Amino acid sequence: MYRFEPDEIDAERAHHQALLQGCEGDELDRKRIGNLGEIAFERFCREYLPAEMWTWMNEAAIRRCNPESFSAYDFEIFDYDVDVKTSRDISAFTPHALVENDSDDDIIVMVWHRDNEDALILLGWEWVQSLTTKVEMEGKYTGETPAKLEPIAASPMNELIDLGPNTAHLNQMPENPFSPGDRVEKKEDHRGDPAVVVEVLPPETEASIYGNTMEEEAVNVAFPGHLEEGPGNWETIHSAKLASYCDDQDIKLYTYKHSNLEFAA
Repeated sequence: MYRFEPDEIDAERAHHQALLQGCEGDELDRKRIGNLGEIAFERFCREYLPAEMWTWMNEAAIRRCNPESFSAYDFEIFDYDVDVKTSRDISAFTPHALVENDSDDDIIVMVWHRDNEDALILLGWEWVQSLTTKVEMEGKYTGETPAKLEPIAASPMNELIDLGPNTAHLNQMPENPFSPGDRVEKKEDHRGDPAVVVEVLPPETEASIYGNTMEEEAVNVAFPGHLEEGPGNWETIHSAKLASYCDDQDIKLYTYKHSNLEFAA
């Protein structure tokens, strides 16, 4: 199993994206923890799978809280379509419940949300074909209902690594020291007001400056003068929502290597 505790930025983005998608009440809460489940699985992938072997289809949608760009499946790993199912109720992970909505995917990852601490536990994963076979067998079984509904034993998370090429333990966590909302300035030749970090790009993102591809991690920043062109007071916006705000208002962003920036004095 793999445990993940979202930070304030992750938690706020998960909630705000669900809100912009028009969810309310219980549906809003289910969508929020679903977003958190994807964020948790992305962290697992970043620690254990080579970056070139997986893609989070909804990364930009959650980073910018865009409700209209979600994919039919959540991740692509080693060319397999992967859907992440998150629930606060472990009984939701019965084969029938899992297959009912995701029979077209290759793999389902099961994530348990623990309400008391807002933490997530990656319980394991299973092939959709295996789940489908179990459901078909249950349909022919005449035993008592509790036995028929016994959840399938999920494969351990570390066995997901074995689906790809042999690799050593990989930890590709960002080295970038900045977070959204940080005030930064160039290490050399800085003039004018500090910029504001709007979003930290994933390490594998091929960002470019003046047509040249960066070989280091990058951040997108905005300058106060541009932020003030928006309709609201940008300084009252939660840091996690700055990327969404700038995207909605077409506020110009500038991309920098993180190594060329420092925290503003």
